[in-house]
Amino acid sequence: MSAAGVNANQLAKLSGVSQAALSQIMAAGPDKKVAAWVEAAVLTVPVPERAAEVTTDTALVPILGARRRFQALVASGYPAAQLARELGTARGNRTIRSLMGQRADSDGRVTQEIAAERERAVKALFDRLQLVPGPSAQARALGERRGWPLPIEWDEHAIDDPNARPMRARWTPASAREERREQVVELTARGLTNDQIAQRLGINTRLVDRDRAYVRTHDAGKPGTAESGTTEITAMAAVAVQARTDLANRRAVRHSRQIARSR
Repeated sequence: MSAAGVNANQLAKLSGVSQAALSQIMAAGPDKKVAAWVEAAVLTVPVPERAAEVTTDTALVPILGARRRFQALVASGYPAAQLARELGTARGNRTIRSLMGQRADSDGRVTQEIAAERERAVKALFDRLQLVPGPSAQARALGERRGWPLPIEWDEHAIDDPNARPMRARWTPASAREERREQVVELTARGLTNDQIAQRLGINTRLVDRDRAYVRTHDAGKPGTAESGTTEITAMAAVAVQARTDLANRRAVRHSRQIARSR
């Protein structure tokens, strides 16, 4: 539980075991023998991916996951001031400074804890905005200068893990992004799966999904696509299917002629 960010006080509230007893057990180590009822009470508390999932609103939980999410949104183009408003606070708020990785404690340290209610709010904001690029080039530039990963570069199941590392997917020049999207379209038309495309291009599957969504949104109705809204991906896939069908038909015709001549 402590590895998941749940301290003795929070575990006591969840399990019904006194904080003093839990503190002694946690301090004694894994070889400490405990009463059967204590063990049963503790084991009824599920180990969460994030401490904020099971703690009260005012409980303090590790800030790492929230900080990664907040900074990733900034890197994606959302100014801190806009995100602060979304969270119902001001840009200069102590919590926002902490989420930006700025020193916010009275002793000049970077805060490592956040209220569970605020942590959950940051996660909800991240879940809503992570696939929608923000409007600010200045915010994106700030994120790039500071080396903050983009939302799509984090594995959503590992972003709260202190040992997790992002999978870089940034193709910064506009021409490079367009080239990557063209490759995604081409490989999709060839019938490759998301995983295969991601491996081929050295990116993650979430970026493949995002590129496909971008093409569907921006290429519908452009010259060269059907008026009904058929996307470039769909059109190219249809061409590829038709080409395979034509090739199969030609082979069938040749085979029929060979049989006829042999007779």
